[in-house]
Amino acid sequence: MHPTTQPAAPGPSPRAPRSRRNPRFLPGGFRVGDAVMVLAYGVLFVAGAASLLTLFPGFTDVFSTAETASAAVNFIVYAVLFCGAMIMAFPTLKHSFGTFKFSPWAKVFMIPGAWVANLVVTTIVIMSLGGGVKSENQLAIEGMTTTVPFTTMLVMAVVMGPFVEEYIFRHLLIGKLSRKLNVWVCVVISIILFAGMHFLGSGSFELIAAVPYLSLGAVISVAYVLSGRSLAYSYLIHLLNNLIALTVAYYLLPLVPQI
Repeated sequence: MHPTTQPAAPGPSPRAPRSRRNPRFLPGGFRVGDAVMVLAYGVLFVAGAASLLTLFPGFTDVFSTAETASAAVNFIVYAVLFCGAMIMAFPTLKHSFGTFKFSPWAKVFMIPGAWVANLVVTTIVIMSLGGGVKSENQLAIEGMTTTVPFTTMLVMAVVMGPFVEEYIFRHLLIGKLSRKLNVWVCVVISIILFAGMHFLGSGSFELIAAVPYLSLGAVISVAYVLSGRSLAYSYLIHLLNNLIALTVAYYLLPLVPQI
């Protein structure tokens, strides 16, 4: 008898090569909660309803200066909007950290790289226009640095503020609106509204003063799109920008007259 020959066991099926393409972290369509958040943001900041807090009896008496009272109003408003934005977008924020699975080192280094790019562009444009002019928003922040503790401003201007603005100007105006309009049209809309928002209530607008906000909005918006609509990525860039600006305002600007 001839020995029976067993068929060779099939080898492992070949694995499909892992995609190197950055995924898109699509935020989905608009929801009722998004409309509520936009309305709240518009009423509190655009319409200036946040300032009504100062009309409550005894509110301003708690604070030693007008800057401190203004910071308290902004802190309360940003805290409310931050909680609302987190409720609406936390799953997207968490999921969009997945952008770092693709070219992680390049993504990490591009966060400070985006800040440097924004600084270079802003400096070149401002110098070509003949010099810098500070916006009312920037002057207000610098005024707060003399009376408001650094940790308070850190929470408000570095943690809460950037996330609220990224939720409105990137997550909604680019991520969700791009389901209806071309994404680069949405980018332009986002940049213009983002810059304009920082001049609300000032009663004046100067192009030179708007350059830093236009440049920052452009850098963050492009990074948001190229990272696959990653809310986490745009938030980290915005957070770093504000952290550096705040640190300079608190610890370096006071030394300038002494140099």
